[in-house]
Amino acid sequence: MTQAQLNNLTLEQLRDLNKQVVGTIKYKLKKLVAEFELNIGDKVKVNHPKLQGKSLIVKKVKRTTATLQIEGAFASYNVPISMIEIS
Repeated sequence: MTQAQLNNLTLEQLRDLNKQVVGTIKYKLKKLVAEFELNIGDKVKVNHPKLQGKSLIVKKVKRTTATLQIEGAFASYNVPISMIEIS
């Protein structure tokens, strides 16, 4: 949908469109989190050059990110769930 088409919509139509978009985003995020089935204590790997080849442990799972700690170290990272690979 282009900006010109959006400008032609009424306020009520824009609100309905917004509800549909927000609902779709929430559905896809829930599906993404359920697909990975991350649990606290799981050992994972991350698809990123900074953490390449390091084994990490899940410390906390949030809606779109997870807090991971390097195994045997104190450093922790907030990583998007889409970058996490369960090992």
